[in-house]
Amino acid sequence: MRKHPRQRRSRQLVDSLIEATGRALVEYGLDHTTTVRIAEIAGVSVGSLYQYFEGKDALVEALMDKLAGDIAQGLRRLPLADSAGLRETVEGAIRFGFAVLHSRDGLYLELVRNWHRLPTNRVADALQQHFMELSRLYFIKHYRDYPIEDLQVRVFIVANSVLFTMVRHASQNDALLREDDIAAGLTDMVVGYMTH
Repeated sequence: MRKHPRQRRSRQLVDSLIEATGRALVEYGLDHTTTVRIAEIAGVSVGSLYQYFEGKDALVEALMDKLAGDIAQGLRRLPLADSAGLRETVEGAIRFGFAVLHSRDGLYLELVRNWHRLPTNRVADALQQHFMELSRLYFIKHYRDYPIEDLQVRVFIVANSVLFTMVRHASQNDALLREDDIAAGLTDMVVGYMTH
């Protein structure tokens, strides 16, 4: 970010530019989104946009940071009830992930279709961190049922395997496999790996 917004009005402008970037990506796709289109959707001049962002890439990066924060908040709200079994907890997290991918009018789908061209490491790192924290909390509560010594290693492997599989599936325009089958298979994989 070029200029850091200090005043409320400036912060609102930056927020509207980030939101306009998401709307432009949905409407035009990554390749046809431009700073001119983003500024037009936000209702500001291109000059105002360039006061805060160096260009489209910086806006997309800011959008991805915001979306990662939104997903992290959603993950924190997932229930970790004492009565919920591991299978139900894992299935709920995976279904939440697929629901997120289909939300925001296709924005997430456009981003995952282009994941290899975008700064996805920060988003993946943030999601991995939140999955690890959720897993840690779950397995602390259920230590007697699942006494896992190498918890961090297992959660790292599981979180990244699940994320990669979901992104690959969602990024395919004509997926050969049904999402429900992928979710069931991922749930089986995670539960099996975490309990053996």
